Amino acid sequence: MTPAHRPAAPRAFAALDGLRGVAAVFVAMRHSVFFHGLGVHGGYMAVDLFFVLSGFVIAHAYERRLEAGLSPWRFIVLRYARLWPVYLIGAVLGLIAAWLHALAPRDAMNAAQVIETAPFALAMLPGPPIKPMLYPVDAVAWSLALELAINAVYAFAWKPLRRPAVLAATLALSALALIGAVAWFGTLDIGFEWRNAIGGVPRVVYSFTAGLALHRLHQAGVGRYAAPAWIWVALLAMVFVAQLDSVIAPLVCALALFPLFVFGAAGGVQPGPRLARLFLALGAMSYPLYAIHKPLGSLAVLAARRYAPALMSAPPVLVGIPYILLVIGLSLAIERFYDLPVRRWLSALTQPRRAPPLTASPPA
Repeated sequence: MTPAHRPAAPRAFAALDGLRGVAAVFVAMRHSVFFHGLGVHGGYMAVDLFFVLSGFVIAHAYERRLEAGLSPWRFIVLRYARLWPVYLIGAVLGLIAAWLHALAPRDAMNAAQVIETAPFALAMLPGPPIKPMLYPVDAVAWSLALELAINAVYAFAWKPLRRPAVLAATLALSALALIGAVAWFGTLDIGFEWRNAIGGVPRVVYSFTAGLALHRLHQAGVGRYAAPAWIWVALLAMVFVAQLDSVIAPLVCALALFPLFVFGAAGGVQPGPRLARLFLALGAMSYPLYAIHKPLGSLAVLAARRYAPALMSAPPVLVGIPYILLVIGLSLAIERFYDLPVRRWLSALTQPRRAPPLTASPPA
């Protein structure tokens, strides 16, 4: 998951918002030059956590609606409308950054190539294959595309996936595929480039399916306990800063630890009012932060190189922390003043039209 999901009743799962928000912050730190050398080693694994959260939250928010008659195509439209508006900001920022880099020039794309890739970027499509990344102007968008793809599969396969045997078989086969992909490429950090794009498929299938299975267990009352759920948020932060190998430890995180964190955060005692408000704010800003941090970082680097080159070598605690706080504040503003209003408008716009009520014919 990409971090674009919040439960239908988010107060029941405040700790899940905390997980999502903390993961998004670590991804942004990993991709920012202002934090290089700080040791955010495992930030790339946040994608696998997002996919687990996605499966859990999508099942929580939509399974009953699908049972009640929500059509698969309507569900896909809702998911695209949920992801695209904020993604669009990231795409526009990415195109601006790519254009400025081309004028410098500091980037592999020239101005003509930026123009060529613009329609693809705005439509949330990969390519053209100008650079190694699937999404040249906002590299993290590959996971959003996989998010939409797995949502589309779920829209048509949710009924079979309710059968325990089908769910277990999907988990087992996708786990084997993920292990094979990591062994082949030598890392879990795959799926975002043309050369390793196929590796993103088992990452999303396994983690999303794990989220579905965890939601099924949660519904059945399994895993409820009296320990505070925020513990899992703290443990997640520790995982992201730990020095891990490139194969075994990331696989353990993707296959076991992250599903355990989601299960524990959903089943434990949810935080009190103050901490819950913090976690809910983290969850609210997580998707805008994820969508804009990469192109915004490119623009920040261009500005720093031109107007304040000393910032490029300043300690992360002096530059990186103020920078990430500014980006978090901007993400909160985007969520409140842009994302929520646009989503309401799109929801109203895409509502199926109802036939006008029949009226009695006038007497002859």
